[in-house]
Amino acid sequence: MFCTNCGKEVADGAMFCTSCGAKLAQEPVAQPAAEQPVTAPAQEAPQAAPNTAPVSVPATADKKFNPVIVVVAVAAVLVIALILLLSGGGGGGYKDYKDLVKAYYEAVNKEDVSAMIKLFDKDAQKDLRKDKSDIKEALEDIKDDLVDEYGKSWLKDLEIGKRQSAGKGTYRVSIEIDGDFYGYLYIKKDNKDRYYIDEENFDY
Repeated sequence: MFCTNCGKEVADGAMFCTSCGAKLAQEPVAQPAAEQPVTAPAQEAPQAAPNTAPVSVPATADKKFNPVIVVVAVAAVLVIALILLLSGGGGGGYKDYKDLVKAYYEAVNKEDVSAMIKLFDKDAQKDLRKDKSDIKEALEDIKDDLVDEYGKSWLKDLEIGKRQSAGKGTYRVSIEIDGDFYGYLYIKKDNKDRYYIDEENFDY
């Protein structure tokens, strides 16, 4: 380092020149550069997901078609229809004449006027409904005679015989009770081969 006044060499860092006493200008001491804090690169803000409509999922999946259930249901309907067809009743006649005869005497035993009227064809039913009181009395009389003659268990001992022709479309069926001949019950058959009680031979 040299004095700026006299040019003599002076020690580094001296405040005054040792030769001329002049004040020395201090050269700034280079300071090491301060370490700049390292900043982490800014993280990109997460991008918001695009607005999408929520996908709705049905709570329960549609039940699968079960063909077995359908088959069972159809079969049940057919069986019921077949039973009704074979058993008859309700103004539709009977396929088996013995079922008709049995229903007749059951109506007598119960003194059931409505059940008795249903054993006739629809045309006869219209007229019989007008005479319900007379039919009721007739059923009571028939039952009383049967009970007096054969006892209260007469219906259990009733036997239905073969049908015999009694004219065009008309038949008579022999009835036995407890092995004894009781009488004939007259029935008729329509063009659909269904049996009804013959109103022409029904006395009340």
